[in-house]
Amino acid sequence: MATEVLTIPDSAADDDEISMLYVRPVPIKKGTSRLDAIPVENYPLRLKRVINLSQDYDEVKLLYSITKTRKRVFKGESSNTKSAVETELSIPLSLTFMCEICADEKPTNDLFRVLGCTHSYCSECMGKYVASKLQENITAINCPVSGCNGFLEPQHCRSILPKQVFDRWGDALCEAVILASEKFYCPFKDCSALLIDDQSVENEVIMQSECPDCNRLFCVQCKVPWHSGMACSDFQKLKEDERSNEDIMLMNLAKSKKWMRCPKCKFYVEKSSGCLFMRCSLLAYYLNLAKVDYLFEDQ
Repeated sequence: MATEVLTIPDSAADDDEISMLYVRPVPIKKGTSRLDAIPVENYPLRLKRVINLSQDYDEVKLLYSITKTRKRVFKGESSNTKSAVETELSIPLSLTFMCEICADEKPTNDLFRVLGCTHSYCSECMGKYVASKLQENITAINCPVSGCNGFLEPQHCRSILPKQVFDRWGDALCEAVILASEKFYCPFKDCSALLIDDQSVENEVIMQSECPDCNRLFCVQCKVPWHSGMACSDFQKLKEDERSNEDIMLMNLAKSKKWMRCPKCKFYVEKSSGCLFMRCSLLAYYLNLAKVDYLFEDQ
């Protein structure tokens, strides 16, 4: 802004020449020289749009905007000062993508990329997807899109998986490299630890072993808890519902007491007195028979 000095004579004075000075601002058009440049704040905002052409969507997405701004020149600085002409990038605003599993709009910081493909998924959906595949005993996990060559690796997915899911994936991969003939699991239901048959001596037959996790004995040949007092051949002749520890203890007790077993109902009977001929009262009662005799050999 410039000023102009005007001299106005005073008509009321007779002899002395008295003049009055007035200062009037004179507008000057800006932008005509370097000294009266227009501040950058007066320019309209212009944005550069950067489009990611690698996406295979039908619509074009605005990934981020770059805004160039000039810092204000403070006292003691010139327009040539480095800090005054430094260019800043604006922070991205409202950047989202669509998850191809849940079809929801998610922020870009939640984006998870599958190795070997361009599909986009959110971290939550991929974590659930990996857990479901491991539940189906599938260790080689690929991209959810059928026919896609994308694949998943444990280390790449570690940040989106719970610790128990990540550990189970690692254990499953270790089990996959062990031959089926060399591995089995602890027969106790509350343990089920993975065990390996590492017989060091050729043709050595191991009958009894101890689980390193639960420290309980089991039969290596029958793959069951240790059947004390019974040979493996006798145990394998038993039915599935007769192989519990309680059943085996009862059989050992019957053998020591010389109890006999009814060939029909399989109940144990004991001769208290009389001859060698006995009648199963339980079978006679249920069948409503007048007399059912069975011969038991006294040992």
